[in-house]
Formats: sequence, structure tokens, C-alpha cells
Amino acid sequence: MMAWLFRGKRGLRAAGLLVLVLLMLWQADAFRRPGLGGPLDRLDAVLYDWRFQMLPPQRAADLPIVIVDLDEATQQREGRWPWDRAKVAALIQALRAQGAALIGFDVVFSEPGPNPVRQLLQADALPVELSAMLAGQTEAFDGDAILARTLDPYVLLGFFMHADGGDAGQLPAPFMVLPPEAAAATTTRALPDYTASLPQLTETGAGGGFVVAVPDPDGIVRRVPMVLRRGADVYPALSLEMARLALGAPWLRLEQADRGDQRVLTGVRIGRDARVPLDEQGNLLVPYRGRAGSFTTISATGVLRGDAPAESLAALQDAFVLVGTSALGLADLRTTPLQTGYPGVETHANVLDAVLQAALGRDAFYVQPDWTPGAVLALMLGLGLLLALGLPGRSPRLMMGCAVAGLLALVAANGWAWDHLHVALPLAALMLLVVSLAVLNIVGGYVTANRQRHAIQSLFGEYVPAAYVERMVASPDSVHLSGEQRPMTVLFADIRNFTSLSEHLSAGELKDLLSRYLSSVTEVIFQHQGTIDKYVGDMVMAFWNAPLDDERHAVHAVRAALDMQACMARVRAEFEAAGLPVFRIGIGLNTGSMNVGDMGSRYRRAYTVLGDAVNLGSRLESLTAYYGVPILVSDATRAQAPDFVYRTVDRIRVKGRRDVVEASEPVCEAGRAGPELLDRLARFEQAIADYRARRWLQARAALIRLRAEDPDGGALYAVYLDRMADVDPAGLPADWDAVHDHLQK
Repeated sequence: MMAWLFRGKRGLRAAGLLVLVLLMLWQADAFRRPGLGGPLDRLDAVLYDWRFQMLPPQRAADLPIVIVDLDEATQQREGRWPWDRAKVAALIQALRAQGAALIGFDVVFSEPGPNPVRQLLQADALPVELSAMLAGQTEAFDGDAILARTLDPYVLLGFFMHADGGDAGQLPAPFMVLPPEAAAATTTRALPDYTASLPQLTETGAGGGFVVAVPDPDGIVRRVPMVLRRGADVYPALSLEMARLALGAPWLRLEQADRGDQRVLTGVRIGRDARVPLDEQGNLLVPYRGRAGSFTTISATGVLRGDAPAESLAALQDAFVLVGTSALGLADLRTTPLQTGYPGVETHANVLDAVLQAALGRDAFYVQPDWTPGAVLALMLGLGLLLALGLPGRSPRLMMGCAVAGLLALVAANGWAWDHLHVALPLAALMLLVVSLAVLNIVGGYVTANRQRHAIQSLFGEYVPAAYVERMVASPDSVHLSGEQRPMTVLFADIRNFTSLSEHLSAGELKDLLSRYLSSVTEVIFQHQGTIDKYVGDMVMAFWNAPLDDERHAVHAVRAALDMQACMARVRAEFEAAGLPVFRIGIGLNTGSMNVGDMGSRYRRAYTVLGDAVNLGSRLESLTAYYGVPILVSDATRAQAPDFVYRTVDRIRVKGRRDVVEASEPVCEAGRAGPELLDRLARFEQAIADYRARRWLQARAALIRLRAEDPDGGALYAVYLDRMADVDPAGLPADWDAVHDHLQK
């Protein structure tokens, strides 16, 4: 059945129509059950964020909205939040003195503040005379009472509505009380519990609004509730209530439409001045004006002490002020389509700005109209029929071109609707439809793909892991065959004293030994995504970051080198048990810019790497025997592979190069070194520092102790002890730089 389905135009058209029907059913189901975090919802959310990043709202920054930030600087100067309520009152008075017209607090005062006099009076050993004197001062030090006296109807307090159980504080009066039957029928989101400010603060006449942010399932705040219900009582968001006061509107009113036995929420009207479009639960798509800092922001401590910049303080005149925090410790940072770590108070500022802009006749809101499902499904049907019936039989290039053109047209149309109409239309299902139908119809290009498969397998089959070959076959465009220059890491590994070792073996024994050795180290290189360049006798050359990209090529190469040495320890044990000669290998690594590609003549070609950085890797390998270390890496490799513990070996200049190289030995993975090893390495580093600073007496003493404690590392200690044996550091030339020149390859 499937073979017939994909045979000829008729089969491809039938398959295309089947894909169309399935995707339309999937999209219709996503519309019926929004917000469940399904694949289409998640993809549409990503595309929604992309639109915000590429086409952010363009609104004039001409409204006097100012954020007073309880930031880290304020915490350091004024003390950690929560403050004494008297200091909060002082902040309000300072804002009033600067001419603030309206103040909204994105904080909740749900617990009584401490009263130092009352705490003293509760002490057991307080003298009677002092108690009598302090008793009359209780009110003067009552921060809550001081704050309550400071509040007025133009200072708004925030409160939380939630479903976590328990109520705290006292809610302000709701702006609407629904009849019982209307409360039962409305789609407005309901939350049963609240955390509000103290009754004595709420009862002063100060209004307020909730400061609730409800992230989408992926944790990103794309919409905020503007109205919430507790039973029959309906409450506004802080930004909505601030907008009402700023506009001088006498009331807020819900707009609802009948849908069967439901009253579906469509918006909220602010007097006769403005209308805020909402979804059926009462949410508004937040029209973020830009990244954090898009609104004038003043540190709260600068307002309190009056030492903020003059232009910042001047911005408070007739301003609508939101008091909130960007401090990490106060946990009011959100993830938004534009960035992570976005202050929650700035979300309220964006909503307030958009509502006031709308009152001025500017189109500031973004909406998903109720006709969205029908429009998307109709567009899917038309576009799907066009592609399902028109693509079969076309050339792969033409089909790819049609698919790309279709995707670009969809993105452009969607972006135009977003930017000009402020309509957020779903895009994921339409893009998925175009891609699915294009992929279905490009099956005819399998001949080209098969040819590429054979070319890649013949070129790389013996030099890279099988899984690597499969990745290249699956994505041939990612394979770099032509010569190019790129940052890479190269590895050389060689058997020490191979010539003397081979003299005692027959040809058959030597072949078997080399085969087992090369197979073992090659397997390790393959495990770490390396590419084998060549075998030259007992020498193995490998590199990373070609033919496929590998951003962590230095890390993978160093890890491979450590695992190669661990593998050789096991191989030596096997050889010793079998009566075969045991040997050690030296490994050198370098990272740098290298030329890589399919190189050679018309008689013989190979995928290889060339360059000065390659030669340095070979030089480092040859120096492992001199220093008695298993691995040497350059400073470039060490810098790009910080995941390991290193031991500095020497500052060297190799034959044929004028540049100095800081050679190091990778010891182990970071985090695996015990305290004893770390202490020994630290003492060796100090000894090297003393040596380079010509403090040879201290260096000798430290190296002698280290050699006694660490016989396995004695060769490296001996190198430095021998250098210092017959030389007086005072007799060294003034420009001595502790660089050791190696004149042989």
C-alpha cells in the first residue's frame, strides 16, 4: 500500500492530501484546547517571540511613566527589603515633593512592620520609669501608622490573587460585583485566595490592583491578566487601575458577548476614554516596548536622598510612578519574549503605557481575534491544495524553490499583519504544512542523496566514526570538502623508542603489535568525534572541527588524549600478560588556524590538514619524551579547553618558530582532582614561578620535595633541577625570559 502511495504523481497527490487533512485536524484540536503546551502551541510561542524580537512595537516614549527601582544599589544604601514602613512613607513623600501625580506599588505590605518601642516594652527587665516614658512613644514609632497617614487615593497598593490557600490582609473594594447567575456564566478567570496589604493601609482610601503574572507553560510571560474574579467580585490589575486614575475615568466596565450559556469576556472599558481588548479569560498580550530599561528608571535611594541626577528627578514631575524591583534577591524577574531577567514592574509599565496610548487614539495593543481559527484553517486548505496538487512531478530544485517561496510569503504576510494590523496570527501549522508537503515531494531527489552518500562514505569511511559518517550523509551540506582555513585542534601520538622496540620483534609480531595499538587509540579518537588524518608507522595524527563543525573541538581533543593514555595503560597490562613488549606513547596537541580539505594530486588525494599550527602539535609530541610527561598541549589548546586540571610544563620556543609557547600537561578532568593532587600541582606552579623569577633557592627546595613525594613525575622535576644545577641566577642576562629553546625537531 505505501509503495503504491509514493509511486507517481497520483500517489504523491494522495499522500499530500492525507498530510493536509491530518495537519488541519491537528490545528483544529489545538484551537479547541489552547494553552496545553502541545507541539503546535510551543512552536507558535517561539514564532511569537521571534516576531517581538524582529518587529518590536514602535511606540512614542512621550508619556510620563517612571519606574522607581528598589535595585541592588538601594538595598546596599537603605537596607534589605522589606523596609520599615516609615521609610516607605518617606519615599512617598519624596516622590510627592518631586511632583509625582500617581504612585503604584508593585509590592505588598501584608505583614505588620516591627515597632522598636513595642519590642522594648515587651522586654522583661525594662525599668518601670523607662516603660512609662516609652509607653507614650509607641504611636510615634509605628511605621504602619506612619505609612497609613501618608497614603491617599492616588497611591495604589498591589496585592496578589492566587490559589495557594489562605487569605492575608484586606482587599480593596472590587470595581464590579456580578450577579450570581452572571458570575456563574462568565469566562473571567477566578482565583479564590489573596494576599493583600494590612487593613489599616487599605482602609485609608488608597486603591490598588493585583500584580499577578501568569507565565505560559514554557515559563515566558507573554500575557498578563487585566481582570480577575474572586467569587462575584471583579478586581483590576494595578496597571489598569492606574490607567483609570491617570485618565480621570469614573469607572471600569467589563465587555462580554453571549456564547450559548456563557458570557465570554472580550474587553474592559475605562470610562469613555479607552477600551482594552482581552481574551476570554481576561488576559492581555503584553505589548513590550523593548528590552528592560525602555522606561525612565530611577534608583529608589536616589529619590529618598535626593541625590539622583537632576534630569531623573525632573522626570518625576506629573509622572505616573511604578515602584518595583530589579534586584535579584527580591524574585521579581521574569522571562519575556525579549529577554530573561526582565523586571516584573516593567511589565506593568508596558501595559500602562499601552492603555494610555490607546486613550490618545494610538493603536498600541496586539490581539488574536475570534476569527483567527477560521482564517488559519481556510488558509491551510487553500495553500495545502495548491501544493499537494501542484508539486508532484516537478524537479527537486523547483519544489525546493516553491517551498522556500511559500515559507517566505507566509512569514512576510504574518509579519505585515503583526506590524501594521497588530494581529498575532498562528504560523506554526502553516509552516509545518509547507515543509511537510515539500519534503514529501522531494523524495524523487534520492538519487542525488545516494550519490552523496557513496562519495562521503568512500572519502571518510576509514577516518571518522561510522556515526559521524551517517551525520554527514544525512546533512551533506554541512561537510567541508573544499580547502578552507578554520580554527582546529590537531593531535599527534607516537610510541616512544619505537625503533629500538621494533628491533626485537619479527615482522609478524610487529604488525600484530601495531595493529592492536592503532586500533585501540583510533577507537578512543572516534569516541571523541575526532578525524584520523593518517598513520605513519607508529605515529597517529588526528584533528577536530572538520569535516563537521565542532565548537568544543579543543575540549574533545584533550579528553581524547587523556582517554588514550588510560587505554594504553590497559593495553600495556594485556601485552605484559601475553609476554609482549610494553611501551608508552607521547601525545602533543595544538589549537589554531589550519588549512583543511580534500588535497593532493590527480593520482592520489586525501582529506588532510596543513599549516604552522599543525607543525607545532608535532613538535609538542616529540617533546613529551624530553619532559617525561605523557601529554603536552599548547597555551592555545589550554585556553579553549578549561574543563581540565593542568600542570604548567615549560615556556618553550621550538625549531622553526620564533613565537614562545607555554606548554602544559593536562592531568585530569576538572572536579576529579583530589586535594592532595591539587596541593602538589599548586606547589609545582609556585616552584615554576620562583624559577622564572630567579628565586632558584626556593625553586630547588620545592622541586626536591616534590620529587620525593611524586616519583612518577620525577622526570619533569629533574629537568628543572638539572637546569639550575650549575648556573648562578645572578649571572643570567638581564633580558632572560625563562624561555627554553629546543633546537631539534
